[in-house]
Amino acid sequence: MTSFFFEVMTTWELAAIVVVLVMSSYLISNLLAAILYPPANRRYSRHPSFPMVSVVLPVYNEPIEIVLASIASWKAVRYPAFELILADDSTPPLEINDPTVRIIRRSNREGFKGGALRNVFDQLDPRSEWMVIFDADFLVDPDVLVRFSEHYRSRVGAVQGFQAMGRNDPPTWLSRWSESYHVVANVLLAGRYQMRGFVGIQGTVEAYRVEAIREIGGIAPYSTANEDLDTTFRLRKAGWKIVYDPRIVGRGIAPNRYRVFFVQNTRWTSTTVREYRRHWWTYLGNRTIPWYEKVDSALFLLTWTNSLVVTPTLVFLPWALLSLHLIPLWLSILITLLPLALFTLPIITGASVRLGLTGWLGYYILLVPGYFVMFRASLLGIFTDPGFARTLKTSTEVPTPASGPAASGVTLAGAGSSPLQRLACRRCGTPLSHREVLFYAVAAPDVPDVTCRKCVAASERVQYRGFVAPS
Repeated sequence: MTSFFFEVMTTWELAAIVVVLVMSSYLISNLLAAILYPPANRRYSRHPSFPMVSVVLPVYNEPIEIVLASIASWKAVRYPAFELILADDSTPPLEINDPTVRIIRRSNREGFKGGALRNVFDQLDPRSEWMVIFDADFLVDPDVLVRFSEHYRSRVGAVQGFQAMGRNDPPTWLSRWSESYHVVANVLLAGRYQMRGFVGIQGTVEAYRVEAIREIGGIAPYSTANEDLDTTFRLRKAGWKIVYDPRIVGRGIAPNRYRVFFVQNTRWTSTTVREYRRHWWTYLGNRTIPWYEKVDSALFLLTWTNSLVVTPTLVFLPWALLSLHLIPLWLSILITLLPLALFTLPIITGASVRLGLTGWLGYYILLVPGYFVMFRASLLGIFTDPGFARTLKTSTEVPTPASGPAASGVTLAGAGSSPLQRLACRRCGTPLSHREVLFYAVAAPDVPDVTCRKCVAASERVQYRGFVAPS
């Protein structure tokens, strides 16, 4: 029995080493591509006319200070033709007395953020050719829409920008780690784009061509908590291109609590795996997509699911190092150098040394709990239909604008700080645990209707079962 256990452990350790080496080589190649082939600095092209753009800010129970700051930054944007829309799912709803801001509400939260965007998409200005989406906590530069317009070319269906984090005031160690993490993620995305690999839309700092979204059947035509990756797959299968431009920057607020941080990463991982499970085989079978992009998509999936192989080895890693001597010293050093490369090489592209050191240190601090969180999230994505978990933010993380046109006449009805209460599903009557309520981002205690994940999945699966995207 003991020998059989050691054989299994040996095989698993070797498999984990292979996975780590493959993933490390892939990530470092992306880093090198981003560093060696940076995007060209070019002047804005002269447009005979700038197309109409609808800017959409999905809002769900965000602190009023965060919404005010976002609106104020968009008020300063210089672009000749755009409208600003708040897709407000808040409970209670925001009350904004500003004729320059459109507020679109709905009677339920079916479909989560994707459902809100689907609802707004049908109510865009008829003249709009592009739909730009930013999370409510992101601030933008005045030229952000002009930078997007650089890529409004034929067969470009979507544009992704740089998601910068760490706008917290005051910053914490965790928010600085998140900022470093996002710098690395965006540099890796730049490398994949330079190598013509798999480039996905990431939920914010993004633009969709209205024509392309109509062609593929709209945003989130079926229930999904990862409408951005779902739209990515459908756009690529329909032949539309996706552009990444790191010069387009949005600055958001990072989680400042470990529970919220791990809930966010659970959502990202589980819903990514879920969308791969839904789309990947038809994506691989699509003859219009280059083979190297398909290979890259498999390696990208490995970066999300490597925990399925690596996490079990953490249990018996001491035995492997001390007794079996499976991992040579040189290989241990090589694997250890991976985070050093990931968090210090972006310094060459302009990231600060402090961020690199914070990311390198945080990698080791969060390594073990992070792998177990990713392991659980990967299993959720494989075997369940994960829901949407909002990244909770507090109003102390961003200062209230002292003045400006967006600060007048904006109030939050019924705001309060009551603790989370126990709720029951309105359909089956099953009491929802606090964890499930948090998972569905129902943080307000006076929400009249809450549906458990089982009932949501059953109802929306029936509702959208017959959907077929137009060819």
